[in-house]
Formats: sequence, structure tokens, C-alpha cells
Amino acid sequence: MKVLKFECRGEWYKVKQNGNMLQINNTYNSWDENWQFLGVSFHHWHNHIILSCKEAFNNPKQLINGIVWDNDHNTIRIWGGRYCGRLPKITNAYVENL
Repeated sequence: MKVLKFECRGEWYKVKQNGNMLQINNTYNSWDENWQFLGVSFHHWHNHIILSCKEAFNNPKQLINGIVWDNDHNTIRIWGGRYCGRLPKITNAYVENL
């Protein structure tokens, strides 16, 4: 099984190929259908996903500098706020075979 791992806001996240995701350092996390990684966009004006989860597994380095889109309990979100004075973006990503 392949797992996509990416870093955003200094935290690491894991994503299965079906999109299910969890935060690595949170001990209360478990895999479920309620939190899914949808993909990324690369500018805060984009109102759609530019690179999907499926495409990210083919080339995870393309995620770098992307703004995360997720589906949390049927609410589609774009990760926002500020991290070090800027928009939070993915800073590292790779695929691991388990």
C-alpha cells in the first residue's frame, strides 16, 4: 500500500490512495472516511483544485508550495490562516510504500 506524506505548517500528514488522511503526531487520530485530502491549488485566488490527490501520488514533489484542499465531515475547506506571516503551504512531500 502506498501512503503520501506531506508537511504543512510544520506538521506531517499521511494520505491513503483513496484520500483518507490523518495527522501523524496526533495520538487520537485514526483512519476514517470523515477527513479526506482532495488536492492543492497554487494561488489564493484559485477557486478549484489544480493538482488532485490521484495526481499527487504520481509525483508528490509537485505538491510543494501548494495550498491544501480537504473534505472534513462533508465540508470542503481550503487551508488558510497564517504560518510565519504567510499562507500555509506544503513544504515537503513524498510517497512511501508500506
